[in-house]
This record gives sequence, C-alpha cells and structure tokens, in this order.
Amino acid sequence: MVKIYLLLLFITALINGCSSTDYSRGQSEQSPPVVDQSRSEANIPPRTFEDYQPKVITTAAVSQSRGLSREHSTRPPASRKAVLDLLKQSKTAMDEQNYHEAESLLKRALRIEPDNAWLWHNMAVLQFYRENYQQAIQQALKSNNLLKNNKKLESDNYKVIKQSYIELGKPEKAAEY
Repeated sequence: MVKIYLLLLFITALINGCSSTDYSRGQSEQSPPVVDQSRSEANIPPRTFEDYQPKVITTAAVSQSRGLSREHSTRPPASRKAVLDLLKQSKTAMDEQNYHEAESLLKRALRIEPDNAWLWHNMAVLQFYRENYQQAIQQALKSNNLLKNNKKLESDNYKVIKQSYIELGKPEKAAEY
C-alpha cells in the first residue's frame, strides 16, 4: 500500500513538474552567463550550462529565460567554450540514447572542469539512464557538494537521488530526499 501511495505521489509530482510553464527563474547563480561572440552579434542570447541540460527525470532541462545585459559581452575563456561544446554534444548523444558517447564526452569535460556541479549532475542523470543507480546517487551528491547557492540544481540532484532509491527498491531512503 505504501509503495502504491509513493508511486502515485511521484507520478503526480512528475506531471505537475512537467506541466509547469514558469520560466521566470532566470540564470543560475553558480556560474555567470557565458557569451558566444557570434551569437551576441546576431542578437541571439548566449548559451549557458542550463541550456545543455538533458531532458530527463529532472527539471534541469533547457532554460527558456535567456535575458542578458550588455555588460556580459566579454569573450569566454577557451576552456569554458570547450566545456560548453562538450556538454552540448553529450546532450545530443543522450537524446539519441548513445550513452557510451555521452559518457565519454562528459568525462572529457570533467577533465577540463572537475569542480563543475552542472557536469556532475549530467553525469548523474546519464548513470540513471544507464540504470547505474548507485553511481547516479554518488554523482548527484558530488554535484551538490560543489554547488554555490544554486537551489534549482540542488533540487534537481535530489530528484535524481530520490528516483534512484525508488528504482533500487528503497522507498524509505527515497523519502529522506
């Protein structure tokens, strides 16, 4: 009975989360917006880490609010652009269910920026899709340890952890998150 209740609660929360259209939360507080010079010249908003989040069990999918002031018009470091490119490629690979390629791309990005909470979150989501639930939990926890005042990403990591515990048949642990 408890399992059925938890399942219904999860499905209701998932449906409510998917039907939400509130995109007014703005950019992440963790990392400043990154500007792609070619995009800013064409009046197209720049891409950030949130733009390349996989559409998965979390709500960390592509952010629709991309407003940016003119003061952020400096060119990003080459390493940041490389990480964003790798993240974009990994999202595409995940969308195509090419998990091996996505993992390889995320590992390359993590070699460049090992303390990037967004990359660890993506790795957690990837492990969830590969049904490596223990690794998904560990990587989501690592992402939370690297956070700097980003409540949305923290919440998304907890969703990965909770769903992983449910898949592992541990609803009592899932209830802690």
